[in-house]
Amino acid sequence: MTIETHPEPEPADRHVGQGARFPRRRFLQTAGLAAGAVAVGLDPAEAVAAGGRRHREPGYVLPKGYSGTMADLKHVVILMQENRSFDHYLGQLPGVRGQSDRQVLTFQDGTTVFQQRDAAGNIVTPFASTSQNGCNHNFYGANGGRWNTWVVDKGTNAMRYYLPGTMPWMYSLASQYTVCDMSFCSLHGPTVPNRYYLMTGTANGETTNAGQNDYSRTWLTVPEQLQSAGINWRVYSDNSGNGVMGSLQSGFVGEYGCNVTNSFRAFDPRTASDSDLAEGTGKIWKANSFLYADTGVVNDDSEENLNGVLRDFIAACRPGAEHPLPEVSWIVTPAAWSEHPAFDTVHGERCMNKVLQTLQSNPDIWDHTLVIISYDENDGIFDHVLPPRPEPGTAGEYAGDTPYGFGPRVPMLLVSPWTRGGYVASEVFDHTSTIKFLETWAKYLGKPFTSPNITAWRRSIAGDLTSAVDFARPRPGPVIIADPVNGTPPPMTADRMKHRGLTFHPHATLTEDRSARTVTALMTLAGGPAGKAVSLQVFPDAHQDFSNTPYTVSAPDPRRYTWDARKTDGKYAFSIYGPDGFLRSFAGQVAPAAQQKTGIPRVDVHLVGGSHGMVRLTLHNDGTRTVRYSLKADGHQGGGRTHSVAAGKSATVTCPTFDGYYDVLVTADTGTGWSQRYAGRVATD
Repeated sequence: MTIETHPEPEPADRHVGQGARFPRRRFLQTAGLAAGAVAVGLDPAEAVAAGGRRHREPGYVLPKGYSGTMADLKHVVILMQENRSFDHYLGQLPGVRGQSDRQVLTFQDGTTVFQQRDAAGNIVTPFASTSQNGCNHNFYGANGGRWNTWVVDKGTNAMRYYLPGTMPWMYSLASQYTVCDMSFCSLHGPTVPNRYYLMTGTANGETTNAGQNDYSRTWLTVPEQLQSAGINWRVYSDNSGNGVMGSLQSGFVGEYGCNVTNSFRAFDPRTASDSDLAEGTGKIWKANSFLYADTGVVNDDSEENLNGVLRDFIAACRPGAEHPLPEVSWIVTPAAWSEHPAFDTVHGERCMNKVLQTLQSNPDIWDHTLVIISYDENDGIFDHVLPPRPEPGTAGEYAGDTPYGFGPRVPMLLVSPWTRGGYVASEVFDHTSTIKFLETWAKYLGKPFTSPNITAWRRSIAGDLTSAVDFARPRPGPVIIADPVNGTPPPMTADRMKHRGLTFHPHATLTEDRSARTVTALMTLAGGPAGKAVSLQVFPDAHQDFSNTPYTVSAPDPRRYTWDARKTDGKYAFSIYGPDGFLRSFAGQVAPAAQQKTGIPRVDVHLVGGSHGMVRLTLHNDGTRTVRYSLKADGHQGGGRTHSVAAGKSATVTCPTFDGYYDVLVTADTGTGWSQRYAGRVATD
C-alpha cells in the first residue's frame, strides 16, 4: 500500500454533506507510520486550572489585563430560555452533530432515527419550517429512551427545524463563539424541574410544573451556597403579575413562573426581616426574590418594554453603578421574550441581543464575563442524539422504573473572550454542568463550595464546561452580530466550526468465544479527569427484540456486554452508541469450535490519541482459508482498501483521524455477514 508522506490538504468538516472528510490519500496507511505514536492518557490538572486548554502557540501575546488563567473571569451571567431542541435550532450549523450526522441510531428495519414512523407506519423525516407551535413535553416519551416513537408521542410537528435564515442572530452568534452540541436537559420533562436542576442540582423527584412559586421547598440551592462562600449573586426578573405559569401567555412582563427561587422557603420575603431584605447585610438573597407586584412596565414588544423588564440588569452594567453586576447572575425573561412555543424566536433573539449589547456597552464587564445561554427543555421537539441514560437502580436517578434524565439535547452557547472564534465543544453537559463550572471557579478563587444535590452518576457523566473554555487565549473586544429582525450582516461568519479537544475517549472491542458460542464487547475509557465516566447504550440490530441497555463506563470500571449466540443460531448483530459520534457495530456468526475449514476473521483495534491521532487495526485470520477484508472510511471521502489475509496470518493498517474523528467500516468475505464499524473520536488535547 502506498504511503503518502505529504498528503494534499482538503477542506474538511465533521459529517457527510457538510461532512467530515479525510484527505483522499490518507485513508489507510501502513502501521510503520505510527511507530512513534503513544496512546493517550493525559493529566487534566492543568486543564482545570487554566480552564480546559493547555498551551499558547509560539508568539501569542496575552492582551493587556489578562493573566491567562481562570482568575480573569469576573462575572458569570446565566440566561436560560424556553423549550427548544438542539436539532430544531442549530442542526444546520456546519460542524455540529445536526441533520447531516451519520453516526446515528439505526433501527432494525434499516431506517435511522431521522426516519420516524407515525401511528399508521408512514415515515416522517425532519423538515424545515417556521412554525412556532409547541408539542407535548410531559415527563418522558420516545419509547423508553429508544428514540423511535417521536411522531407517535409528540406529533408530526415535532420533526420541524429552522434554517439559518429563520434565526440569523442565533447563527451569527453561534458561528462566532462556542456551541455545545452534547448539552442535554437534565430531566426528560417540562420546564420547572429542569430549572430546579439549574438552580439546585436536582428536582428532588419532581417531574411536573406543579406548585412552583409557593416558597415551600426546603432543599439547598446554589444561590444560598454562593452566599455562604462569599460570592455575590442576583436573579434579574420582572415580577409583574402572579408568576403562575400559563397566566402570562401573551405577556411581555413578568417572569413566566421561571424564577424558581420563588419555590424555596429560603427566599420567602413574607418571613424575612427588614435586615434580611437590605442589601449588604450578608443575606442579600432575600432581596432577590419578592412578592409579585405591578412594576409599571409597558406590556408590549417595544424597546421601552425591554429597557423596563431588564431595568435592574441594565443599571448594574453601567460604570459606577450603585448596585454593580454581581459575580453570578441569572436572567429570567417574560413569557413573550422567552421563545416558548407558540411565542416566536425573533422576540427571544431581540431580548438576548439586548442582554449582550448591555454587557458590551461596558468593556470592563464584557471583557471579563462568561455568558451561558441555554434552554430548559426541548418542548417535545425532535432531537436525534441519544441522551446519556443511567443504569437501573442508579442512586437518585430513577422514578420507579423510569430515569429522570438525561432529557434530549438543548442549545447551549458560551459567549466570552475565552470562547470566541467559532468552536464546537462536544463533551457531555447538562444543566448541572453550570453549577459544576461555578464550583470549579469558586475553588480557583479560594471560595470553594460543592452542591450536595448532584448525584454521583450525574457528576461522572456531565462535564464542568471547562473543556469548552480557553482561558489561556482570550479574545476580548466587541463583536458584530446579525440583527434579529432584518438578518444583516449574513447569519454565519465561518464556513466551518472548529472542534475543542478532549482528554479522554471511550472504546469498545469484540471477542468471540467459539467454545461457548458467545461474543463479548469490552467497553473502556482512556484518559480524562478522575471520576470521569461515559454513558454507552447497546441496541440489538437483529435476532433479538429491539431494546436499549445502558452501561456507565469509566477508566477503573470497564464494562462487558455478552451476546449468547447459542440462542440465535450462532448469529449476532448489535451496536453500541455513545457521546461525540461514538459508535460500534458488530455482526457475524460464531463458527463452532470444531469447524476449521473456513476463514475466521478477527480484528484488534487500538486508538492512538494526540495531535496525530489514528486508529490501528490488526486483521487476523484464525481459520484455514484466506479471508479477504474490505475497509472503508464510512461516510467520508478516501475510498477504501482490501487486504487478503492468509490462514493463520495477520496484517496491520492504520487510519488517520481528522480533528480526532474516525469512522471505519470493516467487512470480511466469509459468507457469515461479518462486519464491524468503529466510529468516534480519539483524545486530541
